[in-house]
Amino acid sequence: MQEGRTANTIRNLVYAWMSQGFTIVMNLVVRIIFVRILSRDYVGIAGLFTNIITVLSVAELGIGSAITYGLYAPLANGSQNKVKALMQFYRRVYIFIGGFILFAGIALTPFLAWFVKEMPDIPHIQVIYILFICNAAATYFFSYKGALISADQKDYILKKIRMQVQFLMYISQIFVLILCKNYIGYLSVQVIATVVMNAGFSRMADRMYPYLKDRQKVSLESSQLQQLIKNTKALFCHKIGTVIVFSTDNLIISKFTGLGNVANYTNYSMIQEMLNGVMIQLFSAMAPSVGNLVASENETQSIEVFWRVMFLNAWLYGGCALCFLCLAQDFIRLCFGEIYLISEDVLFIIILNFYLTGMRRSVLTFKDAFGIFYQNWYIPLLESGVNLIVSIFLVQKIGIIGVLLGTTISSIVGPLWSEPYVLFRYGFHHPLFEYWNQYGKYFFLTIGTGIIAWYLCNKITFIPIFSFLVKGICCVLIINSMFYIVLRKDQSIRYYLEVLRGLNVWDKLRRK
Repeated sequence: MQEGRTANTIRNLVYAWMSQGFTIVMNLVVRIIFVRILSRDYVGIAGLFTNIITVLSVAELGIGSAITYGLYAPLANGSQNKVKALMQFYRRVYIFIGGFILFAGIALTPFLAWFVKEMPDIPHIQVIYILFICNAAATYFFSYKGALISADQKDYILKKIRMQVQFLMYISQIFVLILCKNYIGYLSVQVIATVVMNAGFSRMADRMYPYLKDRQKVSLESSQLQQLIKNTKALFCHKIGTVIVFSTDNLIISKFTGLGNVANYTNYSMIQEMLNGVMIQLFSAMAPSVGNLVASENETQSIEVFWRVMFLNAWLYGGCALCFLCLAQDFIRLCFGEIYLISEDVLFIIILNFYLTGMRRSVLTFKDAFGIFYQNWYIPLLESGVNLIVSIFLVQKIGIIGVLLGTTISSIVGPLWSEPYVLFRYGFHHPLFEYWNQYGKYFFLTIGTGIIAWYLCNKITFIPIFSFLVKGICCVLIINSMFYIVLRKDQSIRYYLEVLRGLNVWDKLRRK
């Protein structure tokens, strides 16, 4: 069972990173063309509308995570009726959510000017906004069956479908931008691609699990429904917290400082999303296997695996944060131009928020696998309240950096301590001291390495492309050397080396 989970995780991860690498390259190419052809206002309005859509997505209530958790045990036990009941319920809920986002989003159309300090002169801006709404709604109408494939440790299948559809989408968007210089056409291609991709997920799920096509209605058991409702109530609070903390920055920046600052900030957000995307793929690939581990093994085995995951979390996110710090300004100069640069103090806060959020990944992966949703349901409400109050107050005093400090302060007040606390108390039933000991070690190692990397990289004079490559090589060498020297005796290093030696990953992939 352990070997099967490890193999599934690695297979999912390889395909996830292939997919993410492809997405990053193509998305960056499209973004550069987008910025060069369309005005800065279009960049700002895209970031603003994306945040509005994310706020509307709070209607999802977090039920997707609750149902995915509910699928782990039935899939492990081969209980088809329970899977069918959950998927039928999932379908009804997601159709309702998609409809709500569509109609609520369209209802906001007359009030778009309220979100912007000065409305830009962009033709057909309401049509552009409605296309954003349609793309979001289409995801909910068609995507729910993909959750079953993912929960069954076969997420790599979804990645294959996604890459094929996205390749055609990106090529089409490039042609539309170059030949037509038309943003509405660009967004229309995206909506069509979303529908096609999620329809592909649905068709693949029907082929893999033929019993899903059985139209006979299967009701959830009373215990299933009660647990689902309990988890959904808690996850709704988590959803609100996540949306307010991470998806209102552009709204506040736009309202109080204007779309120009949104345009600048969204380019750095794009880098952050790229790095997050790569890392999230790792933890998404692990999640089904961790869910299976928690459902079938004891707590001692689970916590041993947790320390390995946390080790990897710290090394990868620490490395990404420091590369982001040292390379971001050169990257923005090369791809988008000096006009899109932000100050270094703002960059430092972006990096800090990226690191603090990233270091939560290992805890969240296991917390979700244990189904620990209810025990700290109130913390996201506290976090979101602190974030809004501090951000709105500080943005009027010190500008964009105040919005980002709101995120930092709210993260420290809320999830930084509460998430590991509930995991160790209700999941592992293990003292929390060892977690903070490990966290502190990784945090100060990252700070020390960052000071060295930042100092050395600042000595390199900016020469387009050349200095970026030299800084990149320096960062990789410094970060990995420092982490290896300090952590070389950690058992997790030995474990990962043994895994890589003992598994012929490529042969397994080819057999698939």
